[in-house]
Amino acid sequence: MIKKFAVLLTSLLVLILSSCTIAKAAEPERSITVTGRASVAVKADMISLDFLVRNIEWNIVNATNKNADTTNKVIEALKAAGIDENDITTVDYNVSQDLKTYSYPGQYTVVNTIRVLIRNVEIASNVIDTAIRNGSNGLCNYKYLSLDKSSALRQARSQAIQNAQDAANLLAGASGSKVGIVMEINETWASDVRDSSMENSKGALFASAASTPILDGYVEVESNVIVRYSLE
Repeated sequence: MIKKFAVLLTSLLVLILSSCTIAKAAEPERSITVTGRASVAVKADMISLDFLVRNIEWNIVNATNKNADTTNKVIEALKAAGIDENDITTVDYNVSQDLKTYSYPGQYTVVNTIRVLIRNVEIASNVIDTAIRNGSNGLCNYKYLSLDKSSALRQARSQAIQNAQDAANLLAGASGSKVGIVMEINETWASDVRDSSMENSKGALFASAASTPILDGYVEVESNVIVRYSLE
């Protein structure tokens, strides 16, 4: 009986010990995170311009009336120069008084800002000259635009990913590792910025005798990505 009990106890101990396993600590994940950036230039096919119409008078009614007359004259001239009415908008209108002192108020200044979208860049020079000769006395902003940037954006994204891959391979190789699979991709931005600019456009505002020189403009499409790879 004792012998049978000893055999049974031994078997039980073996069964208990065989069922107990020691969990192995998980190895830390090995990965590398890099950034990739690329840009592709696209020739602009449109230009956005902001023209100022500014008038200064001692009487506010005279100032606003004169500004309205001049603004209408500029708009009609722009339409005659080939700009569609739908591509001409007012983006800012401001009336202010120069208060030199509380007891001695100054003149009133009225400013109307007209934004013009030029869909044919070849007429940009004539549009600028037309606006200036018909009453605009300032050009405060311009921007080159491209109607279709989709193919350039695809190219920029592909190059950004390739640049990230190259950076990961270089860093991993220097540390004695190899790049594995892509674990995560994030695009932090994809945008367009002005590249080339119009030559001497502001200086030409007061030189109506000569035609305003315009250089070809470009829109630079950019992509910036953050990629995380596993390491082997």
